Amino acid sequence: MPLGMSETIVDFRKRMVKNRQQELQSLDYDSLRRVIDKSLTATGWSLEAGSGLGRYVHYLGTRGFASVGIEISSEIAGKAKRLFPASDFIVGDVRQLPIRSDCIRNLLSLGVIEHFVDSRALVTESTRVLQTNGIMVTTVPNQYSFWPHIRSYLQRSGKWDIGYERSLTKPELRQILETSGLQVDSVREIKAISTLVQLLLLMIQKIVSMRVTNPEPSPLRDFYLPREKTMRKVLPLISRIVDSVPIVSRLGFLIVAVSRKSP
Repeated sequence: MPLGMSETIVDFRKRMVKNRQQELQSLDYDSLRRVIDKSLTATGWSLEAGSGLGRYVHYLGTRGFASVGIEISSEIAGKAKRLFPASDFIVGDVRQLPIRSDCIRNLLSLGVIEHFVDSRALVTESTRVLQTNGIMVTTVPNQYSFWPHIRSYLQRSGKWDIGYERSLTKPELRQILETSGLQVDSVREIKAISTLVQLLLLMIQKIVSMRVTNPEPSPLRDFYLPREKTMRKVLPLISRIVDSVPIVSRLGFLIVAVSRKSP
């Protein structure tokens, strides 16, 4: 697929720095696990197109799925394999999947299509490899969340290094999926408070690392460090409860759609 005028190729390798523990901890705040558990069945092959460091490929494997991840960067795919040696990853382009047609039962496309001007072409390629009635779970940034404002600030301040990205509304995502040969079962917002909680814990983690490198006493570091493990257990539960409130969920940072390939 030729690149659009405002579309850029971005090197994500410097962002793929999490270790195995951090990848697994990210799953604790992710409402996607519930969507996956409810929508997918462990029959046939499951594919994550644009799998990054592989935590969802690993998660599917722990649930009994035969799963594989496709990642365009051989370096990232190699690191994913080191983090999750029991999972399978191959190097490939989501715009031209190295997979024959009609052979995938479940497909995850998480935070991928928003980085391409022609998102529909990307979804059409994913639809090609799905079996009839195969399930696709797709996420994109929510246009009606705080994220577009955060992204705009990062772009203006020169701190944005992801390249092309756009946010969508639920009707826009539905239209892309339906015009690509998919029947949409559900589409909704997720990850409102949970995203903010993740940012909070990143701050806590930074404070903890500061204490390791700088042993000088600090009331702020002393306050957070003894509570870090407890907060990692309690905050995910609280965030999921708050995220379930309808007025809060509409501000979710992500939109998730569950669709199936039409006969």
